[in-house]
Amino acid sequence: MIRPTIKQLSYLSAIHQHGSFIKAAEECAVTQSTLSAGIKELETILGQPLVLRGRKAANLTPFGLETVESAEKILEDTDRIVARSRLLNQPLSGPLRLGIIPTIAPYMLPEILPVLTEKFPRLELQLHEELTDRLLESLRKSQLDLLLLAFPYDTPDMNQYILFEEKFYAAAAEHAGPVENSINIKDLKPEELLLLEDGHCLRDHALSACDLQLPKTRKTFSATSLPTLIQMVKTGYGITLLPEMACTPETIPPGIRLLPFTDKRPPTRQIGLCWRRSDPRKRDYETLAGTLKTYTPA
Repeated sequence: MIRPTIKQLSYLSAIHQHGSFIKAAEECAVTQSTLSAGIKELETILGQPLVLRGRKAANLTPFGLETVESAEKILEDTDRIVARSRLLNQPLSGPLRLGIIPTIAPYMLPEILPVLTEKFPRLELQLHEELTDRLLESLRKSQLDLLLLAFPYDTPDMNQYILFEEKFYAAAAEHAGPVENSINIKDLKPEELLLLEDGHCLRDHALSACDLQLPKTRKTFSATSLPTLIQMVKTGYGITLLPEMACTPETIPPGIRLLPFTDKRPPTRQIGLCWRRSDPRKRDYETLAGTLKTYTPA
């Protein structure tokens, strides 16, 4: 099926607006013969006359008036598409679907969102909070564009961009745990360690960073979120490990002590971005990474 072209529809719209082939040709920046040929081709495609040609004026037929109404809607939508594409040529503009894990989202987002809004006003950020495995699956299916994760984490066929490294602190109840104001990894007792439930990468990072193995026979306590974990510590259920970004006066209630590690190589985790290697917006993501690197935990 042969369809009308945008150019042919624009010729018809110009004739409707000006009632003249001469003025319509001037507006479309073509010769009168080119415009006339374009209208004839359009009439041939549609199989109906569109323009009544007079000596001094050109008027549309009833079908021409019906056609030009639809044509102008098409031209308006086309202009919108062109304008949108030009907008997206600017760095970090348009929609960006960002996945972020729960042990980062409530701590980084309040700090970085105002910065991103000010620096990239045309960025349309769509946030999705979920566990790492599910975020990676959504990224593989192109349901998300970019992830903000904790590393190390295996991400085959993905690019990783490490933003910064943050320390872990031990958190203990005010009148429990070590008497000292600091702690060493070897002083941690796995049977007293409180962790997030399986599926949270923070659990694995904390154990790996401290080179700990949980006893199979221990009475386990786990939580679904860091705030819940903090309350369990405050109640005296045990000690936990918290990332530096979560160790702020706003998130740590009275009755909890934060203990830095005195080890030569204290436990840490890395925070970074992850995206598909085939994604053409690599430069945008690297620009975003440059801004996020200015974030300082706690």
